[in-house]
Amino acid sequence: MSDQIDRLRAAFAGRYDIEKEIGAGGMATVYLARDPKHDRQVAIKVLRPELAAALGPDRFPREIRIVAQLQHPHILPLYDSGELQGFLYYVMPYVSGESLRTRLDREGQLPIQDAVRILREVADALSYAHGHGILHRDIKPDNVMLSGRHAMVMDFGVAKAVSDAGGQTLTTVGVAVGTPQYMSPEQATGSANLDQRSDIYALGILGYELLAGKPPFTGQTAQAILSAQVLEVPKPITTVRASVPLALSDLLARCLAKNAADRWQTAEDVHHQLESITTPSGGITPSTTRPLQVVSAATGPVARRPKWLAIAAGVAVVAALGLGAKQLLGAGSLPGPERMAVLPFSDISGQDELFVDAMHDQLNVALAQAGGLSVVARSAMLPYKAAPKPMSEIAATFGIGAILEATVFRTGDRMRINVQLVEPRSVQQLWSHSYEIDATDVLGAQDSVVRQIAAGVRAAVLPNAPPSN
Repeated sequence: MSDQIDRLRAAFAGRYDIEKEIGAGGMATVYLARDPKHDRQVAIKVLRPELAAALGPDRFPREIRIVAQLQHPHILPLYDSGELQGFLYYVMPYVSGESLRTRLDREGQLPIQDAVRILREVADALSYAHGHGILHRDIKPDNVMLSGRHAMVMDFGVAKAVSDAGGQTLTTVGVAVGTPQYMSPEQATGSANLDQRSDIYALGILGYELLAGKPPFTGQTAQAILSAQVLEVPKPITTVRASVPLALSDLLARCLAKNAADRWQTAEDVHHQLESITTPSGGITPSTTRPLQVVSAATGPVARRPKWLAIAAGVAVVAALGLGAKQLLGAGSLPGPERMAVLPFSDISGQDELFVDAMHDQLNVALAQAGGLSVVARSAMLPYKAAPKPMSEIAATFGIGAILEATVFRTGDRMRINVQLVEPRSVQQLWSHSYEIDATDVLGAQDSVVRQIAAGVRAAVLPNAPPSN
């Protein structure tokens, strides 16, 4: 080790001052160094000697220069790259934080709000890079640095640069491009036609690990893991961690579809969906909201209604002390949940736009006819499909005390409809339920599901009212 560092110090003399080794991976060793020209610390990654010999001194630096064009707040930039005395290297900023791998090893499962924030920032980085025609091909916790509260993806394009520069010689020196636990099925089968959807699959694996504490597929050998990537369907994350919001579970399930055509097609789509997810602790500021947790349809109405009453009681106490409800909640008076609105349904799988629009329309009519409920017109809610707003803002605009939202997710011939009724200011669930239907006969099931939803909502909001006809 000492001899290696001495050789590096001699090779980089006058350019970088090598201080110490700080990490090692399958393709490279990382050194902390000082850049005397700019008086800053940097991280230098030096490729393994056998890999450098296989790649040659010219092509890898030429390939990796393409990555230098990426300038994004969640991408660790490339400062420099090249070849010196047989060493192939590239230089990045030194981040005085820790890798996501280090945090996972220390904590296991992350808080849901932290996981959503990290996924959102990684998806944002992927969206930007994909827009420049650059894939990552090795998204994993080891390649995400945490600086303060923010995530920064490193080694963008390095796997592809190594693969493109090395051709068939990589197998000879025993170097695998990518990591089995995070490889997409098309990577696992050796497909040469990879696109951004392979990174989206890896992002799904990353999200699963952040929430479950381990990736969905593990095994004693790399071949066993690769086989699982191709053939096995991961358990829903909610079976591992029940507190995960249904919308987040559905998002990850679509990322992890075996067929690339069934996944989210762009990282921007994933980023947009992540922005719409509200976590149980309120740890992020969403553009809209999605389910907090699953509650039983049987116990939901009884368990959740007192929370709304408690909020109203709290407002009354504050008013008695000389403060208005508007100061407390920023929304004027506090209407009851019988005054409600139904948000446009969210088509998570992107296959059923006509169905979700029809369901939204039919459910609005059914609730308005249920008796005892006042429902905002469907047309007034349609603008929020393209431009989501926080629930509290929608509630203040229309003077409502409850909002119903739903997601529709299809996999094969099965469709799942998740609905929840939410008190919009506290974002607490009043009622929720999930429905599984046969996607080959959605019209036949639609009427039944709509009636059940309307009945469940009415029972939750008006538990003492007689059943509607």
